[in-house]
Amino acid sequence: MAVGITPDTTRENPYLTVQEYKDAPTSIDYNNLVVGGNQAAQDAELANVILRASSYMNEYLNQSLVADQYTETQRVRVNGQGMIALHPNNSPIISLSSFQYGADPNNLVALPDCSTAWFEAQQLIIPLSNLGLNYSSQGPLGFGFGYSPRQQVFTEYTYVSGFVNTTIATATAGATSLTVTDGTGFIAGQQYRIYDGSKSERITVASTYTNDSTTVPLTSALAYSHALGVAIGNMPNAIKQACILITTAFLKVRGDNSMTMNLTTQPTVNIGNNARYSGDIALALDMVNKYRRIR
Repeated sequence: MAVGITPDTTRENPYLTVQEYKDAPTSIDYNNLVVGGNQAAQDAELANVILRASSYMNEYLNQSLVADQYTETQRVRVNGQGMIALHPNNSPIISLSSFQYGADPNNLVALPDCSTAWFEAQQLIIPLSNLGLNYSSQGPLGFGFGYSPRQQVFTEYTYVSGFVNTTIATATAGATSLTVTDGTGFIAGQQYRIYDGSKSERITVASTYTNDSTTVPLTSALAYSHALGVAIGNMPNAIKQACILITTAFLKVRGDNSMTMNLTTQPTVNIGNNARYSGDIALALDMVNKYRRIR
């Protein structure tokens, strides 16, 4: 039996935490989403709406922008410069953890050192000079794999792409490390922001960091303590704002007779759903259009 795996390019990762949405100036009543529900029920439903808004963005973007790990298979051709160019289904590309290649899909050879790959925003370049090939007077030869320009090559590779967007597990003022719920995408030397209202701060990951670890060493001590669930990452603010707008638009659908405040100086009353929230969504999609993957 043969089994094929289709890569999942729309992971269900939210772009916002519930608290991030509550901290945003939306003028939306988010404490009456569940009739008669307690605060936990209201927050749970708000989290569901944020997840739906995030999924809506993923459908438009043709990818998820939250850092995650993917494994893909791809047939490529060696270009005229003797290189393999990979175009993953997700971007921006953060790291490459494994790469296998070969003329026979059932006998792939692993690239011994992935650090030799060349990274671009939406492309990975593997120079064949770094692959395990042998040469003779007749040209490049390998055990079961030689190459020539335009030759087809089967590849399988695992990589991380997107922007870090996770939450704090523990973070104490004065500490030189913190723990996060998901270490995917963190890179030594990179800066990230803790989104915690008036206690927001930027941190830089120390050179001793081990990739994918949830323990993150820092180059300087934390200025504040941060509670469990506080957001941390390097997600561009435009992406977060777009998710806020779409979440707000989804919440506005609850009733045609509610009074809402659009992005104008005048309130509108008794307007239809389409007129009420289409402007918010249009603005949101315009904000993230530069990140859209064209298939």
